[in-house]
Amino acid sequence: MRSYIRFMDSVTDWIGKIFCWLMLPLVLITVFEVFMRYVVKQPTIWAWDLNIQVFAAIIFFGGSYALLQKGHITVDVFTTNMGARKKALLSLLTSFFFFFGIVILMYLGWDMFLMSWNVKETMPTIWAPPYYWMKLMVPVGCFLLLAQGIAEFFKDILILLNKPQIGGKDLI
Repeated sequence: MRSYIRFMDSVTDWIGKIFCWLMLPLVLITVFEVFMRYVVKQPTIWAWDLNIQVFAAIIFFGGSYALLQKGHITVDVFTTNMGARKKALLSLLTSFFFFFGIVILMYLGWDMFLMSWNVKETMPTIWAPPYYWMKLMVPVGCFLLLAQGIAEFFKDILILLNKPQIGGKDLI
């Protein structure tokens, strides 16, 4: 369990740190398009399509990193005054909803990708880049989120068992 947590945390951290650099081309493409549209008066046909694809990659590959860093939105009104063990227990009890939703989204995302791949779907724009690569990000991103979710589940179990350390690092 501890080796899985260490492995998944390091993979997720690595993926998050790599994909965060996509923010730079996202901003540069946006600035370029705004310049071309409003200064030069010749908008591009590709910038917004590329922006959508880059942003999708940031979202889908960054979701597991946000889970690792506790960056997802939570309703902490109920948990503010709870101790670590009570929070871990609540997280374990509600994790069914997380796992159920992610597995369904991953399954349906895979079907969506296959359908898109089979018809060689393109974006419905003038540039019309392939759409199926972006749709592949749904099940892959869900898989990464699921894998990190399992690591977080294991961390909660360790906290409940009063063994909240992995490699000298506290989980609390």
